[in-house]
Amino acid sequence: MASGSRTRLALGIFSACTVLAVTLAVAAKLFVSRFDTIEDARTAQKAEQIVQGIDADLNQLAISTRDYGQWDQMYNYIQQPTQQFVDVNFTPDSLASMEVDMVAILNPQGELMFSAELLEDERRLRFPAPPGLLRFASHLRSDPQDWHNRPPVGRIVDTPRGPMAFSIVEINRSDKSAPTGALLLFLRFFDPDEIARIGQTSQLPVTMTRVSGDELEYARLPDEVRGWVATAGSPMTFGANLDDERAMSYALLRDIHSKPVALLSAPSTRDIATLGRRTTLMLIGTIALVLLACVASLTFLVLRLKQSWERQVAAERRHRQTLDHVGEHDSLTELPNRVYLRKRLPQLLHEASESGRPLTLLYVDLDHFKHVNESRCHGIGDQLIKIVAQRLQAATRPADIVIRSGGDEFVVVAPMLESMLEIRALASRLLEAVREPIPLSDITVSMTASIGVAVYPHDGMDAEALLKHADIALYRAKELGRDNFQLFDANMNTELAEHVAIEQALRRAIGTSQIYLEFQPLVDLQSGRLTSFEALARWRHPELGVVSPGRFIPVAEKSGLIVPLGEQILLMVIKQLHAWQQAEVPLVPVAVNVAPLQFERTDFPTRCHELALQHELDPKWLSFEVTESAWLQNSTKSVVMIDTLRHEGSKVYLDDFGTGFSNLSYLKHLPIDAVKIDQAFVRNITVDAGDAAIVRGVLAMAKQLNIDTIAEGIETAEQLDYLREMGCHRGQGYYFSKPIPVDQCRALLEEMDEMRRFTETVKARALQVTMAQAPAA
Repeated sequence: MASGSRTRLALGIFSACTVLAVTLAVAAKLFVSRFDTIEDARTAQKAEQIVQGIDADLNQLAISTRDYGQWDQMYNYIQQPTQQFVDVNFTPDSLASMEVDMVAILNPQGELMFSAELLEDERRLRFPAPPGLLRFASHLRSDPQDWHNRPPVGRIVDTPRGPMAFSIVEINRSDKSAPTGALLLFLRFFDPDEIARIGQTSQLPVTMTRVSGDELEYARLPDEVRGWVATAGSPMTFGANLDDERAMSYALLRDIHSKPVALLSAPSTRDIATLGRRTTLMLIGTIALVLLACVASLTFLVLRLKQSWERQVAAERRHRQTLDHVGEHDSLTELPNRVYLRKRLPQLLHEASESGRPLTLLYVDLDHFKHVNESRCHGIGDQLIKIVAQRLQAATRPADIVIRSGGDEFVVVAPMLESMLEIRALASRLLEAVREPIPLSDITVSMTASIGVAVYPHDGMDAEALLKHADIALYRAKELGRDNFQLFDANMNTELAEHVAIEQALRRAIGTSQIYLEFQPLVDLQSGRLTSFEALARWRHPELGVVSPGRFIPVAEKSGLIVPLGEQILLMVIKQLHAWQQAEVPLVPVAVNVAPLQFERTDFPTRCHELALQHELDPKWLSFEVTESAWLQNSTKSVVMIDTLRHEGSKVYLDDFGTGFSNLSYLKHLPIDAVKIDQAFVRNITVDAGDAAIVRGVLAMAKQLNIDTIAEGIETAEQLDYLREMGCHRGQGYYFSKPIPVDQCRALLEEMDEMRRFTETVKARALQVTMAQAPAA
């Protein structure tokens, strides 16, 4: 009986142990499988990170291609290729800064009209690029838009030097109004630097293995990976386990023919699977010794797994939070960025609405930051931005939010400012904070800022309206001379609408007969002789009538239309001088105003020389009036351009001297022929001792430097006598003549050939001649 009981007990124990062993084995297998699944998912996720890193990096290449391809100067190059455009815009530094290894331009027939390869180690360009590297370009001509719209990883070609990504765009004007059919390609090799950037973006130690071109390297890959490459369909990613403790994430690059060209891989350790496997074995061993130990070990396992899982979840949560922080904060200043503003501002407006309290938005823009950035370097500019960001934060309250919305622009969101007095006080503190001298690495600079202010709910009920109205107020602050703040007013919307209407109408008028010229005489103050004319732009709109230059010239300067407008005025002046020359009319020089933007964007002296040569006109009959701001924006370049104009035989005048940044010491550095004293000082010269002193100082300095002087805005005989006694050389103004039409100008020149002194009688006779010739014309 006892023996049977022992037997049954033994059988029971044996059966129980067997069931327990089977249960433990099944459980162990399930646990290990679960860990492998988690680990495989993490490996696959890292492969996706590699693809995202490729996309993010190559998107910058696409942005650079679009910026160059949809650019008026690039459009002009297609119409009339010049080596100068290539030399200025395709340099080793410019391509290196965009991380472009090769550039190519295809004409509308698909033929290669320009190419260059950056030899970065030698810091030079090779012209043209090796033809073998661009052979694929013929495949792009059939549907360039399709290639442009493909994702970055869909624009890869294989070359003897390895995989190469390209971006393509049809060359067009900046307003997309005139597609040329020509194509611009920027190309980048997947070289070690590119792989390093992808690794930095994806935060993984990425390496590359070529599928084609290096069979030995490819043969070292595991069979499983090579099999996947050979049979893979649309998925670009793959995860493979090298052993129990290591895994590898792969991203496959295909060329434009869908042929595999390279594998990007990143290793990782199978921490979770290893931990799970070891813990499971520990559990099984412990249960085999004693049931209690098994229970205890099982509890320990569950706790360890839970902790491990929570650590993994916490790590992923921290990673997501890091990514969110990076996406919503500026990397230079650590301030919230535009993404954060767009996300957070609606919430703040909702809170303000619930509490019934106002919310103030201040749009801050640094004045003339571009001058610092271009005259120094971007490193100095970055230092300045960081210091300004710190000062803006120090000038605000703890409840306020300072945001860097881009470049040199900041937004301050200030809740709970109850009165206009508090709003003005905050804006003034921000201005003062920027005005303080800023010490940089090797210099100390002074900056100012312009601020536009909009207040919820008075100036806008939602984020878009508030941002728009603050921007409009900022625009007004800049119009009023910068270094100030402006509160939004509804009238600003009306003025902006008028500005837009004038801009659109002017855009259509440029190049047509709506733009015409008038000429204002310049007279020698001592002899009374006519010495030259100043050409003045006029606009006669079919509906608006004659539009004042005070309305359309500022619009042209702000919109960039001053460049084509100035080109038209220059051409009209040269054509008019040529016509007078053909008709044997006595000539005097004609001065043309040159806007700062013409100096900045165009090779102005070359264009002047080409037009004069084309119309067989001696450049000595042309003069150019340049404002101080034109050469201050890039003084070195401007001095070279002025020297070039004078070398061709033209005179160059410094216009509106005495305003803006004027400084008498500038005169000794400028290669100019004359200074034009602004009419603001001439107007009160006989009654204001200060204005008289300024004019006297300019005349004295100009005399010492052997520079001619011209007074603007002479309207009375008293002003004329005063200027003549001071020793001023020439002058212009309504006292002598208002601007006159072209036909009257010709008659005046013919009269002056006989009667050299400029008098009312001469003007009257010229007008009579003009009226008498009008019917015949």
